[in-house]
Order: sequence, then structure tokens, then C-alpha cells
Amino acid sequence: MQRLGNLAGHSPLQLSIAAGVAGTLSVTGTVVASAADSTTVGTEVRGAKPAAIVPQNPSDLSTTTGALALKDAVTAAQEQRQADIAKAKARAAAKREAARKAAAKARAEKRAEARADSSRSFSSASRGVERMSASASHALQLAAAAASGAYYTHGGAGPNGFDCSGFTMYVFSQMGISLPHSSSAQRSMVANVSSPQPGDLVFVYNGGGGSVGHVAIYAGGGYWWEASNPSVGVGKHRAWSSNVSYGRIL
Repeated sequence: MQRLGNLAGHSPLQLSIAAGVAGTLSVTGTVVASAADSTTVGTEVRGAKPAAIVPQNPSDLSTTTGALALKDAVTAAQEQRQADIAKAKARAAAKREAARKAAAKARAEKRAEARADSSRSFSSASRGVERMSASASHALQLAAAAASGAYYTHGGAGPNGFDCSGFTMYVFSQMGISLPHSSSAQRSMVANVSSPQPGDLVFVYNGGGGSVGHVAIYAGGGYWWEASNPSVGVGKHRAWSSNVSYGRIL
């Protein structure tokens, strides 16, 4: 107590530190324990380099040097702790950023793969359409040539006179495809299609949908190449029935 009295003339910092000495000092939540044997010790905080020399003898705190040494040690410990926290936060942020980039890369690769698959499918489909279009174009050119100057005649198979199945039989024979001279028989030789393309055969049913009574070549845009009847003749005509089905040969 006498020493505390002797400190009355010192600065407030010295008084505050001296009053707290009872074997353990607590400064801003950080406990600094006094050593038992040696006169001084280098304080190491969480692996950091020794920050200051802390007096071990409580009487040393009465001096300005001892008080400042203790203050420096506590400050160094606090700074080291804040640095460790900052490093931990930085590592966590780096891990989150790496995970974000990895997820973004995976999504980009998945989208690229989907686009590639779509492109391959589109290219394959496009090539199929191009082959069909070339064949259909040829069939339509042959139909136009066969119809030019031709007339309708029952049982006609060309090259100048045709009935309906004789006309389609003649056109496709120019492409090396053999069809029978019968609309119903031709119907049995084709693959059914729901969405017609130019070059497909059009089969018109009698009455409400009974037997096949007529056949033509679909020209696209709602038109047919056909040998229609004696009054209409042979040529490209607007579709005149909806009671139809379509078949594909090409």
C-alpha cells in the first residue's frame, strides 16, 4: 500500500496499471500473467515475434518504462489477434470465390455442351432437309415438264396423256422409282407423314373417307401437280380437298 501511495504523484496511466497489479493484469480483455522467476520475458502472441519486454516485478510498473512496456505488449497482442482474424476472413473469402468460379465454369461448360449438341442435331436435320429438298426439287421439275402440253385421259400413262396415277407413276419413273398404275396401290407403298413436304404424294379419299380415289404430287404452298380430270386437265392446281393423307417416297 505504501508503494501505491508513492505512485500518487505519477501519471494516471501509471496509477491505473499499478492498481491492477495483483499477480495478474487485465487490459482490454487480454490477460497478461506475471512470470515467477526471471526478471524479464519476451511476450509472443500467437506465433508473432516478441513485441516488447514486460516487467515481471510489480514494482517495476511504477516506472514509466515498465508501464509503457506492458502497454506495448498488450497492444501487440491485440494487433496480432486482429491480423489473424483478417487472414482467416481472407482465406474464407478466397475459398468462396474459388467455389463461385468453379460453379460458373461448370455452368458455362454445360451450356456450351448443350449448344454443341443442339448444333449437331440442327446440322444433321438440315442435311436431311437439304437432301429431301434436292430430291423434291427434281420431282417437281419432272412434274412440270411432264404436265407441259399433256392432257387428261383415262388410263393414260404418258408421255402426253395421263390419268392421276399414270401421271405420278410417270414422274417418279424418271427418277428410277417404280410405282403401280393405281392410286390405292401407290398408297400402300409410301410412308405416312403428317406434315407434307414438296415431293410427297397426296391421296384424296372418296366421299367421307373411304377408299383412295385420287393421287397427286404435293407442290408446296397448298398446290398439287396432278392429272385432275378431262375438264381441268394436267398441271399445277390449288388443293381442292381436305379429305387427304400424305405419303413419302423420297
